[in-house]
Amino acid sequence: MNRSPQLSWDPEFSSRSPLYEPLHQWAVAFSAFRDAWPGLNDYQRVLDDRGEPILTATGKPIKIVRQDASPGCFEEHYAPRIYFTGEIQTRTENWHDFFQFLTWFIFPKTKAVINAIHIPAAKQRLCGEAEPGRRSAIENMLSLFDEGGAVVVSSDKSLLQLIRNFRWKTLFWERRNELAAKLRCITFGHALYEKALAPYVGMTANCILLPVDDDFFCKELAEQLAWLDAQLAQMFAAGEALIQPKDLSPLPILGLPGLDPDNEQETYYDNTGYFRPARRVR
Repeated sequence: MNRSPQLSWDPEFSSRSPLYEPLHQWAVAFSAFRDAWPGLNDYQRVLDDRGEPILTATGKPIKIVRQDASPGCFEEHYAPRIYFTGEIQTRTENWHDFFQFLTWFIFPKTKAVINAIHIPAAKQRLCGEAEPGRRSAIENMLSLFDEGGAVVVSSDKSLLQLIRNFRWKTLFWERRNELAAKLRCITFGHALYEKALAPYVGMTANCILLPVDDDFFCKELAEQLAWLDAQLAQMFAAGEALIQPKDLSPLPILGLPGLDPDNEQETYYDNTGYFRPARRVR
């Protein structure tokens, strides 16, 4: 599996990988665009058709606008502009920004909280109250999750512990038959969705690990996503467990059954360049 940095529009993109399952409902809205990219007005139409507006932490409904030139003041930077006006600057014919747009549909509460937490730290950095250009630990953590994050839920805490302890072969191979019933990985980050267009060995998700009851897996996907959105929003807002990059757990995501046909062989998990051992047990 190789990277392909420039990919043309594909109306069937959501069928490329199981990682796109959370997006299926919204991907359908763009399936009519067969030969060319949808425009920003089409993005806004899908947003308007949702009915209930998606709100920022300041109560502003989000809306799609074209990316502008360099910002002239703090409020015109990317994250502050969302926070203060609801305007999401978006590039045309760009997968990264397309997936950024779609993730607001899946995790509206969490995206709003993450955006709000960015603001005071960004103001210190951009307005000269902190070292210019150097992001704080919490900004780095938020960006890692927002770009490349996933949520791993499991009704068996020992499976989550294997992730914390980097016990990849035990998790993905020796306990493979348990994963479908007891563990689920739900993609959050828009950059991770972009990478799934052309997956490659080396893809790693920055994960939040959540224990759940068995009945979680009996719920419809929409109900699961709504529950997760509320839980994540509360966790980020609390500012206790998620404050620095090491609070996220790395996951070599292609080790999950069904994400790479090559992982049907045990030897796949002997690649320690991808399935790296732990430097320390957390």
